[in-house]
Amino acid sequence: MGARGPLGLIARLELRHARSDLRFLLFAVGTDIDEHRGFLERAYQLYLLAIFAVVLALSWGQVVYLVEGMRDALGQVAGALAMALVALAPAAALAAWSLCALRETPLRLTGPDIAWLARAVPPRALLAVQLVRGVVVTALVGALGAYLLGVLALAPSRLAWAALGAAVMPAARLLATLVGLARSASPQRLRLAVTLASGALAALLAAALLVALPTLVFLAGLALVPAALALDVVAAACALLLASRADMSFVVDDNELYAARRSLRLLALVDSGAYREAYRRRRLGRRPRARRTWRFWGGPAAAVSHALASLARDPSALLGILSWGALMVPMGALLIEARASAGVLLSWYLCATLTLREPCPLARVFREDCRNRLVRAQLPMGTLQLLALDSLPALVVALAASAAVVALVDGALGAGAAVPTVLLSWAMLAALTLSAAFDDPRRARGSGSLRATGFVCGALSLFAVGLAGLLGILPALACALVVDVLLACALRD
Repeated sequence: MGARGPLGLIARLELRHARSDLRFLLFAVGTDIDEHRGFLERAYQLYLLAIFAVVLALSWGQVVYLVEGMRDALGQVAGALAMALVALAPAAALAAWSLCALRETPLRLTGPDIAWLARAVPPRALLAVQLVRGVVVTALVGALGAYLLGVLALAPSRLAWAALGAAVMPAARLLATLVGLARSASPQRLRLAVTLASGALAALLAAALLVALPTLVFLAGLALVPAALALDVVAAACALLLASRADMSFVVDDNELYAARRSLRLLALVDSGAYREAYRRRRLGRRPRARRTWRFWGGPAAAVSHALASLARDPSALLGILSWGALMVPMGALLIEARASAGVLLSWYLCATLTLREPCPLARVFREDCRNRLVRAQLPMGTLQLLALDSLPALVVALAASAAVVALVDGALGAGAAVPTVLLSWAMLAALTLSAAFDDPRRARGSGSLRATGFVCGALSLFAVGLAGLLGILPALACALVVDVLLACALRD
C-alpha cells in the first residue's frame, strides 16, 4: 500500500476521481484530456476552462442582479422571505440528504474502487477523505446561497450571511451522513429497525431546524457561526466513529447502484432516455422479488387503479411530481401574487421551460398507455378521459402539495388570502397535464409535420399565464382557466 498509508492512497484516488469528473465535463464539449494531448488540443482545453470561468463570473453577477430585482419587487416582505429561506434551505437539504443516505450508504465506491480497496482500506479512512471533499463543496454552496439571501434581505454585511451558510450547511450534511452511517454500522437483523428510526430522527431534526433556526439567527447573530462549527466538528467525529464500525460487505453491496451510475454516466450525454432506462433496469434487477397481486377496480376506475399501482411500485416518481407541484408551479404563482418584475418572471419561465425538456411526470402513466399500441387499442376511452383517469393520483398529490406550499409561504409572510394563488397554481398544473396529452403517438401521426407537442403546449401555456401575471393575480388566473378550456377542447376526440 506504500508508506503514505490508506489516507494517502484514498486521497490520491479522490484526485483521480476529480480528474475523471473534469474529463467527463470536457467530453460534453467535444474534447478528451486523455486522448487529445497535443499542443493545440491542450491550448483548446485551457481556452474552454477560461471561457467557463468567465461565464461563471458573469452568471454570478447576473444572479445577484436578479435577486436585487426580486428584492425591489417584494418590498418589505423580502427580509421575512430571506429569513424563512435561511431555515428552509438547511432543513430541506437535511431531509433530502438523509433520504439519499438511507437509500444508499454514504461510503461511496465505484466499480474499480470495490475491486481495489474493499479489503485493503478501512471504511473510516475512506469516509475521512470523502468528508473533506463533501464538506468543502457544501460549505462553498452554502456560502454562495446565504450571500444571495443577504442580498435579498438588504443585510449590512452579506459576508456575515455567507459565513453563517458556510457553517450551517455542512452541519446538515454531516447530520445526514450520521443518519446513513447508522444503517451501515447496524447488524443485519436490526438494519430495518435502525433505518426506520434513523429516518424518523432525520425528520425530527429537519423540523427542529426549520422551527428554531430563524429564532437562533435573530437572537445570536454571528455568535451562531462558532456554535455551528463546533457542531460540525462533533458530527464529523461521530461519523468517523460510526464508519469504523461499518460492515464493509454491506457497504460494497449497497454501492452496486452507485457504481452502475458512474459506469453509465457517459451514456447520459448521448441518450438520456437510454441512460434512465438502463439505470431503472439495474435498480429493478438488484433485488428481484415477486410482486403482490393488485386487485384492479372495474370499469373506468380501472385506469385510476392502474395509475395508483404504478405510483406505488415506483415511489421515486413522486420526486418528479413534487418538483412541479411543490416547487416550480407554486414559485410562479407566488411571484405573480407578489407582482414581481418582468425580469424575475422571465427567469422563472426559463427555469420551467428547461424543466419541461423532460416529459411531464404528471402524465407518465398516460404516456405509457399510449406508447403500447396493443393496450391503447383495447381501452374504450377517449384521449381526454384516459388522461384524466391516468393522471388523477399524481395530480391529486401535486395539487395538495401546491396548496400546502402556497398556504405555508403566505402564512409566513403575512400575506392576504391565498385562495387566488392556490387556484392559479392548480390551473397551471392542469394546463401542464393537458399539454402532455399532445405527445400521444396517435395524435402525432395525424397532425402532419408541424404539430403541437407537449413541450410546445406547456411552454406556451406558462408563457401566456406569466404574461397575464404582469397585470395581477386575477388576470393570470383568468388566463390560466382559458388555457385549460382551450387545451381540453383541442383534446376532444
